[in-house]
Amino acid sequence: MNLLGFSLRPGFGDALDEQRIKQAWRLHTQGAIHPKQAQVQAEWWIMWRRLAGGLNPGQQRQLSQALGTLLQPGKNGKIRLPLQQQLELWMAVGNLERLYVKDKIRWGELLLTQMRTGAARHQLVWTLSRLGARELLYGPVDRVIPPATVADWIEAIMAKPWEPSKMLVSALARMARLTGDRTRDLSPEILRRIHDWIPESPENADARRQLTEVVPMQHQEEQAAFGESLPAGLMLHAEP
Repeated sequence: MNLLGFSLRPGFGDALDEQRIKQAWRLHTQGAIHPKQAQVQAEWWIMWRRLAGGLNPGQQRQLSQALGTLLQPGKNGKIRLPLQQQLELWMAVGNLERLYVKDKIRWGELLLTQMRTGAARHQLVWTLSRLGARELLYGPVDRVIPPATVADWIEAIMAKPWEPSKMLVSALARMARLTGDRTRDLSPEILRRIHDWIPESPENADARRQLTEVVPMQHQEEQAAFGESLPAGLMLHAEP
């Protein structure tokens, strides 16, 4: 599962990806052989996170429903799964860009309840920023969450006693960056507040600039948005 997901990610772009995804989707129907083993469950969802870009809206909705069953909090408000499994599942949610807006909003609201003080984990912040992104990596424009909803999410983050780390700055920039499309862009007032919240420093210069002018997404940003990169020192070469 690890090799399959890694080799086919992001699930689109190559001429035969559609056929490969059709073959891979048969695995979803069959399910994992040992689904109760923690490592198997984690690898299962890592694989589908990596392949999500090649799935159609109906397939992504099926994954979302399965994830919803696993990430539903109990009566005490906590999710029963071990933390590392939760994080992998949340990242799978974040890469389902073809979900309906109402489903994305439902996921975002649930995620915010899990992001309590002291629990601003990278994977959770990354997932929220993918759900609320102004520029989608592969999803259609009509699946972008309305600016007012995302503004509320950003206000909730800035109200928490968290340091404006590089992780948080990148997340807020992803949710608030200008696109030139008034139906997606946040209001000037909230953009000014985010701009002021982000410390003025060389490492934050690009993020602050994205709030004041339309900046095309760079390759490095796309890699960060997908949530992972090749291990250090590893390069892939196609056979001639």
